[in-house]
Amino acid sequence: MSKKRQEIWQVCEICGRLVYVRHVEDHKTLCDGRGIELLDKYCFIEDGVLYGRVVDRQAKLITDSKFPLPSRDDIILLNINTMRTAKICIGGKVLLKSQSNYAVCLAWPSSSISPECVALSSICILNCKLSSGDPIQVSKLNGICMHASKVELQLCNQVEFEVNKSFTNYCLQQLDGHHISEDDFLDVTYYGQARRLKVLNVSGPKNTTSFVTLKKDKSFGIANMENRKTESNCDDKRTCGDDSSQELSQQLLSLSLNAATILDGKNQKTSNVDNSKHCKLSSSMETDSLTEQNRTNESTIPHDQLYYYVSSDETFLTVVPHGTTRSSDKTSRNKLTFSSIGGLGAQVQAVREMVEMPLKHPELFSAYGVPPSRGVLLYGPSGTGKTMVARAVANETRVHFICINGPDILSRYYGESEARLREIFSEAEEQAPSIVFIDEIDALCPRRDKVQNEFEKRVVATLLTLMDGMDKGVGHVMVLAATNRPDALDPALRRPGRFDREIEIGIPNVASRREIITTVLRNVPNSLRDDEITSFADTSHGYVGADLAAVCKEAGLLAFKRCLGNENRGSSQNEKTEVKDERVKNQLLVTSEDMKLAFRQVRPSAMREVALDIPKVRWNDVGGNKMIKQKLREAVEWPLKHPEAFHRMGIRPPRGILMYGPPGCSKTLIARALATETGLNFIAIKGPELFSKWVGESEKAIREVFRKARAAAPSIVFFDEIDAVAVQRGSDGDGHGSSVSDRVLTQLLTELDGVETLKDVILIAATNRPDMIDKALMRPGRLDRVIYVPLPDWDTREDIIRIHLKRTPCGDDVKIEDLGERTEGYSGAEIAAVCKEAALSALEEDIQAKEVRWRHFEKALSAVKPRINMESTKFYDKFQQRIGIHSI
Repeated sequence: MSKKRQEIWQVCEICGRLVYVRHVEDHKTLCDGRGIELLDKYCFIEDGVLYGRVVDRQAKLITDSKFPLPSRDDIILLNINTMRTAKICIGGKVLLKSQSNYAVCLAWPSSSISPECVALSSICILNCKLSSGDPIQVSKLNGICMHASKVELQLCNQVEFEVNKSFTNYCLQQLDGHHISEDDFLDVTYYGQARRLKVLNVSGPKNTTSFVTLKKDKSFGIANMENRKTESNCDDKRTCGDDSSQELSQQLLSLSLNAATILDGKNQKTSNVDNSKHCKLSSSMETDSLTEQNRTNESTIPHDQLYYYVSSDETFLTVVPHGTTRSSDKTSRNKLTFSSIGGLGAQVQAVREMVEMPLKHPELFSAYGVPPSRGVLLYGPSGTGKTMVARAVANETRVHFICINGPDILSRYYGESEARLREIFSEAEEQAPSIVFIDEIDALCPRRDKVQNEFEKRVVATLLTLMDGMDKGVGHVMVLAATNRPDALDPALRRPGRFDREIEIGIPNVASRREIITTVLRNVPNSLRDDEITSFADTSHGYVGADLAAVCKEAGLLAFKRCLGNENRGSSQNEKTEVKDERVKNQLLVTSEDMKLAFRQVRPSAMREVALDIPKVRWNDVGGNKMIKQKLREAVEWPLKHPEAFHRMGIRPPRGILMYGPPGCSKTLIARALATETGLNFIAIKGPELFSKWVGESEKAIREVFRKARAAAPSIVFFDEIDAVAVQRGSDGDGHGSSVSDRVLTQLLTELDGVETLKDVILIAATNRPDMIDKALMRPGRLDRVIYVPLPDWDTREDIIRIHLKRTPCGDDVKIEDLGERTEGYSGAEIAAVCKEAALSALEEDIQAKEVRWRHFEKALSAVKPRINMESTKFYDKFQQRIGIHSI
């Protein structure tokens, strides 16, 4: 190691990486020697890979270099000492990796570049989805380069010339030697202007399969050893820019079997190295599938190590004008990737660890004797993204993918379903590495102790046998399955060794919903601000990914209708035609109002069976009762808006609230206002409707209510007249506690405070007979708050009268204060009846009456008398004193 090299890159004693000398001290203070966690902080070299930072390549830095013009966009500039340390040859092919994409470029030295920096052209930065200062990995290209047989490009802008064969041939010559992949952008100078094109589709030679096989023989290993020795010996000379040593090393590289190995016995095709044309150091490779007798002497290279380049002799190029819709363009735009999935970061990462590692790096598992995972089960409610994750895995891994829909594989003929399963797994083993995805697996593999049909048991047994025999094949086969009923699966299928990991795709939380909305609206023109998206995410409780996608789709349709409605108001057809494009451009944007209307039309999936059209009641519509409103807000709103406060104090939110009091004192009205103000999913249950004459159906109804509440969490379950459900056990007189009401109460107690945690679900109950409710339900932990809703006092009566007379014209002689004094002892419902009766009395006198006079209220007060006597009031007061300190 030369002195100069020691000064620029030094070895870290903790992790063994080569660190830029200016960052050594800072690196050592943070380094823990376990991984590449310092990538975002300090740059280093490890195993020949440069972990550097992106800088924008300046054109003036390469004006004096002898680059061929067509290759300038795919040339990266590195410091000469960095190239020597990372063993990167001058003009050699390197692989650039970012967090979301990759690119193949040519490396060239420059003394103007800092050792830890990688200078990229603007088009290369765009293709790698990077910006200046982002981290990037640079390493020697170890994959296989093949010429693309077909390439389809599309102009990104309108052009003034005709896109004909002449322009296509010109692009083919200009792009000769460029490495490309789908969705890349390319710049071609034509008529003195840069024309930007997008790669729509790239396909390899006809006989290229999803993997390439290479023969393992002695000559291949020797060639690799000689190649490595040659590169090591000539590194210093090549990076110093000596023309003779550079030419010699390039000739040695062109003789390497690693660069050009032909498997089917055809003539080898190597590209001549010519500095005056381009720096094409790797030769084209053509591969065909091998015969079965040679399969034992082969190793496979995954498809993601294949890289395509344009060859003016072998590539058929097509250029599509801007605005033309092609089938390949639709396929490219509709291709689902992990970046297209929002709100499932942890689940996607877990799936990638379980699926990608065994498929892409099987040699690691073989070397350490660790058996790779065979299967992953995705479970969760409908619409949460289970199938989407599986489709993204298929697109990202780019291995052979087989999709099985559970019901489709079943057949009425004996043995046909089992034979079809065996054919699918046989195909997967032949095309390994591959993925078999079974959607709705509960329909294919139900519990064998629950089915009576021998046919279904045979199908389950066949699948179990096939999954146990997957490790006998040459390549690795991974099984992915999805279901929304995991408990319905056969237990033998869920043991380790078959489905090694079960990943729950659950109901998204607030942060996940925000990410989902942002992801769905990424390609939709909209005028939504970040705070508006956050507000929609906060209020969309219980919405799953499919629901939010439907909301965004509905909002887009509303914006489209609004745009068309404005356009149709034009005075003439000619005027419509002229302003059409401008109006579409300015008005076809999804706005906040569109999203609000869409949320009203699309209900959460978990709530569609119990959706209620609850009247919009606000707190202002409930007169008085300020203390009761405050206690309800503390119990319901605080846990949602300030969860960190509960966590900090080490307490959990209340699970249940009981409101009791005389009839007509606004208990149900308060529950309606709570549902409207909080925006939570509201499930209203009427006690008597839960009972059924069939044994077990009543308890099942209770379980179903709380199951839906958990699925739609955070939610409120409101039991009106709960005394009909939670009556004291043994009150029927039989003394055995076996009545339907006792079993229903037991089920309710278990749901509230049983083994299964009731999270983000609040029970609110109302009754006017609290003495009939079982004491086990009244204890803290089930009904944590018992709130007494008394008869309204003078201030509350005055508020109630104002609310009910808000839309009623009254005469000058009507005084609300006097009316409040006259209604002492009246409940809220009775005060509302007084106001209604006074208005009817005015209409009885004169159907054309314009206002209600005081005499009409006198008549109404004489007709409506208070029905709650002092004995009832004393009963509620005594109950409040007897119930305990948690009564309010």
